[in-house]
Amino acid sequence: MPSLTVKRDADAEPAKIALSEKRRRHLPTCTVEQLRQRIRDGEYLVIIDGLVCKLNGFVDKHPGGPLAVLHMVGRDATDEVTSMHPREVVADVMPRWAVARFVADGSDRVSFVEDMQLPYSAARSAGGEPANLDYVAIQRDYRQLHARLQAEGFFACDYSEYAREGARYVGLFVAALTLVLYGPASAWTYAAAGLCTALLWQQLSFFAHDLGHNELTGRRDIDLVLGICVADVLGGLSVGWWKKNHNTHHIVANDIDNDPDIQHMPFFAVSTRFFESRFSTYYGRIMQFDAAARLFVSLQDKLYYLVMCFARFNLYVLSWTYLLRSDFAPYRALEIVCVGVFLAWFSYLVSYIPTWPLRVLYVLTANAASAILHIQITLSHFAMSTESPDPEHECFCARQVRTTMDVICPRWFDWFHGGLQFQIEHHLFPRLPRHKLVRVQPMVKDLCRRHGMEFKEFSFIDGNVYTIRWLGHVASRVKTYNCRERLHDQAVASIVS
Repeated sequence: MPSLTVKRDADAEPAKIALSEKRRRHLPTCTVEQLRQRIRDGEYLVIIDGLVCKLNGFVDKHPGGPLAVLHMVGRDATDEVTSMHPREVVADVMPRWAVARFVADGSDRVSFVEDMQLPYSAARSAGGEPANLDYVAIQRDYRQLHARLQAEGFFACDYSEYAREGARYVGLFVAALTLVLYGPASAWTYAAAGLCTALLWQQLSFFAHDLGHNELTGRRDIDLVLGICVADVLGGLSVGWWKKNHNTHHIVANDIDNDPDIQHMPFFAVSTRFFESRFSTYYGRIMQFDAAARLFVSLQDKLYYLVMCFARFNLYVLSWTYLLRSDFAPYRALEIVCVGVFLAWFSYLVSYIPTWPLRVLYVLTANAASAILHIQITLSHFAMSTESPDPEHECFCARQVRTTMDVICPRWFDWFHGGLQFQIEHHLFPRLPRHKLVRVQPMVKDLCRRHGMEFKEFSFIDGNVYTIRWLGHVASRVKTYNCRERLHDQAVASIVS
């Protein structure tokens, strides 16, 4: 099939805030201390391309949710904004919010608020051995690579790839329908239909992921509505919820207090710091390390796959919670209707299954077999670093490499992982079409090699082993924690008595 590539002209060169030098010169300056004081006074100030942007009037309108903006307050977000947005957003929209020119203090810091207690964003988790990395050089070379990819047309979408994927979606959907409607009434038939449905949902999730990142047309409204039609109608999950969750994850990947993708108490703790009953800025509540959490976490390496079998049910709950209760749900009405359509057609399909036990078998198989997607997702982050060696200086590129892992697989098996086994590359270039991530990997590996950054990759099997061992390591610490708590309680009781 000939390649049908659509190049978006706006992506032909690196993005910079399109502000004339004359207007830049007329903007007042803002020093580090002035920035901090204005943030204390309630201003949401983010540094982008050397300009201080005041985003109080924009934060509630941000398509990716307010937290993706709030987590960058008081920080240089140039790379985050450039990597996550089309060029026209950076060049044409951001100048509306520029209020000052930032005057750096010469320290090469990218964060100026790590010692401040902000109610909407916790300080980045710090710890571990010093990285001994040249963050300035890493940032420079990352930006040069980003510009090279744009200049060489890597961000152009090749629609022929989606034609092949579309045939796969249709094949899986038809197979599931045929088995349910025309297959013999047996457990094997409906178990097979459930597996086809689960595989369809897995594959559609990759497509919806692309749409959520505006990788298809580059136009946010079009891609998002298409995503709703795919994920909400065919899968029953809210794209709006996913976009809010996922954008936050990209901005604060693997941060204990801020990243919802590693906040799974009481079932999982990927760091012993979760034993401290941390406050989640995403969920707005304390993640209690109570008796239930101690039990589940102490067994998390043994229960991992079992819990993953029920993970999709949790996504249904999160989707409906978002649609019914979230203050930020720009497509609420459309999504409720589309999820309602899913419930209607899926219930109608299930009604063709002759007995209740067989119906339960089909529904449970379809949802439990979806565990493969959740394993693929968690594999890339669960066993990776959750603490920055230098939160004030660590640049965007170094942070994404530190917190993410690639999965090695044969090229012929790329379809099964959706191309997103290249998670490091995806986190560095979120808007890059996933079919091209494989071509970018050698460039990213070279960047990491030149700067001494560890590029972590495993086969799917070895990645599972690595993750389970890490979960087991954290689980083993629960016993030590319980002993320490008992000794503390005994000491307090003896003092009181």
